[in-house]
Amino acid sequence: MAKETRKKVTNAPVSEEEMRKYPVHIEKMLIPTREGSAEAYYSYMEGGVNHDMMIINYHGGGFIRERTPNDELFCRKLNHVLGCKVLDVDYKIAPDYPYPAAVYETYDVLQWVYVHREELGLDENKIVVSGHSAGGNLAIVNIMIALEEKTFCPALLIADYPPLDVYTDPGEKPAQDTGIPAERARLYNLYYCDRERQKEPYASPLFASDDQLKGFPPSLFITASLDSLCVEAEEFALRLARLGGEVTLKRFQNVGHAFTIYRREKHQEAFDLIVKTIRGNIDMKMKK
Repeated sequence: MAKETRKKVTNAPVSEEEMRKYPVHIEKMLIPTREGSAEAYYSYMEGGVNHDMMIINYHGGGFIRERTPNDELFCRKLNHVLGCKVLDVDYKIAPDYPYPAAVYETYDVLQWVYVHREELGLDENKIVVSGHSAGGNLAIVNIMIALEEKTFCPALLIADYPPLDVYTDPGEKPAQDTGIPAERARLYNLYYCDRERQKEPYASPLFASDDQLKGFPPSLFITASLDSLCVEAEEFALRLARLGGEVTLKRFQNVGHAFTIYRREKHQEAFDLIVKTIRGNIDMKMKK
């Protein structure tokens, strides 16, 4: 069933010509975690002007689909526009590796980057975590764990239309013709997390306590008006703001889920906002 469900996950073709517009060096890495080796793709461009900055990126796909060429293209563009390094994490997917495997795998990758920051040539104040859809959920939970355990926390969060409530039945969420069909969303949630655990804050951050959400770094939330996940992401972003967090929230009208990563209408505006937010929050000068 999971294999059949994966076939229905929305995707978009990426041509070789599009990839060639953004030439980069890409190295596949195996990073040790408590869940086994995590596969990650480390990319940078020659002559990058911000090589001491890294964006750690978590792809989407309902927690059940691997990294795709769309994710690689997004990261290549970041390499070129910002001159930074990117680590695109191909975390383990459900149902073979259900919750909380991806949670702790990605968190361990984040901490590994911090521990190895000197050999990677990074400034610890220039490490950004970014996630799309399911990856946005994981990026947020990484920060929650870091705050709770008082370990390294990234300087900035980018969360692109994240699902933050896998407990509430998708049929009860705002219905959108262009959103994820409710019956498929139910499967995503059940493949990812047993029903009795779906309300845990590390699965559904919307149910986190105030104490778990205090101290978040500056955060950008991008939502889509035609996405059934729009409201929960906005509620979460506003909650962070009420707790004292520095939050930028932008709802893009008349677009659906995954519009940024699949390069649909208004995707360039969203990408430009991500870049602007990073430049506005990260010191872009190389350390001496």
